[in-house]
Amino acid sequence: MNDEDRLNRSHLFAGLSSDEAQVVLRACEERNLNAGEELFHENDAGDSLFIVQSGRVDIFKNIRGEVDRSLASFGPGDVIGEMSFIDGARRSATARTTESSEFLVLSRQNFARVQEERPDIAAAFFRNMAGIVAARLRTTNELYREAVAFGIEATGAHTLNLKTMAEDLRQVTLHLSGDTSVSGRILQMDHHAAGYTVVLKLEDDKLTVVPYHAIQRIDLN
Repeated sequence: MNDEDRLNRSHLFAGLSSDEAQVVLRACEERNLNAGEELFHENDAGDSLFIVQSGRVDIFKNIRGEVDRSLASFGPGDVIGEMSFIDGARRSATARTTESSEFLVLSRQNFARVQEERPDIAAAFFRNMAGIVAARLRTTNELYREAVAFGIEATGAHTLNLKTMAEDLRQVTLHLSGDTSVSGRILQMDHHAAGYTVVLKLEDDKLTVVPYHAIQRIDLN
C-alpha cells in the first residue's frame, strides 16, 4: 500500500499535507498479523496506537470467565488503542484480528520525537485524535441512553434491566409474542439499523438472537 492510500484512509491525517503526514508516518512501524491473532490483550501495558491498513479487527471485553462481549469492529483507516497512547494506562479491552491484517504502529516514544522536532504537526495530529475520541464517546453515550430508555424490568426484580442481567449472566426465560418462550443466559444487547436485538446463550451453548420488540416478559430462573 502506498503512502497516499494510507493518508486517505485515516482521519488522523486530516488537514495535514503529504509532507507533514510523512513526518508522522516515518515515526510508525509496520506490523502484520494473521487471522485470529491478538493485537493486544485486556490489561496489557500499552503506549501505542494502531492504524488499520488492511483486514479487520474485533474488540472484546471480558465479562466473566471465558465469556467475552464484542464491543466494536474496525477496518482500514480506523484507529485502535488511542486511549493507552494518550494516558499510558493498561488496555481496557482485547483486540483480535478476524482476517489477515496490516497495521501502522505509533508508540508514544516515537511520537515524542515528532513533538520535539515538529510541534505544529504533533498538535494537528492530536486535534484529529481528539476528534476521533470525542466521536466515539458521543456514540457510547447515545447507545447508553437508548439502552436505558429501552430497559425491560424483570419479573420479581424491578431494579434489573437487560444491561444488568447481561453483566451478571443471569439465567432467564424470555416470553415472546405468539405465546412462545426461550430460556438461557443473556450475553449482550446489540443495536442495529432495524432496532435492538438480545443475544441469548441457550443451555446447549448455542446462541440465538431475539428481536427486542418480540419480548413480552422476562422471568428470572
